[in-house]
Amino acid sequence: MQQKNREQLEQLLSYFDQSLRAYRSYLEGGKIFSGACALRKWNEKALQVLQLAEKEWPENFHPDILSLKEHYTVWMAKWDELAAAQQPGPDDLFVFPNTVTFPRDAAGRLETWYRESAH
Repeated sequence: MQQKNREQLEQLLSYFDQSLRAYRSYLEGGKIFSGACALRKWNEKALQVLQLAEKEWPENFHPDILSLKEHYTVWMAKWDELAAAQQPGPDDLFVFPNTVTFPRDAAGRLETWYRESAH
């Protein structure tokens, strides 16, 4: 694995971890807007890395990249739509339906690639 790819992948996996922490905090905190804002920040960072990775990472990972990008793109569009419609305050409930769930299998394959590249 090229050093640049490794660094991007490491960054992406870090954003996955931060997103998971933010998501758990959002759930535990009552699904309020301030928690959703933290989650959106990490999801947006992950999407930015994926947009770069699509051009640079091996083609066999493109389906995984695309499924992750789809999830984040749909999620953020729904987030933006609800935020614009509701104009919520930090402590307001902020929940929207999303059928494009996080593709754990795709993320898992990228994590495996990272672990295997360390050897």
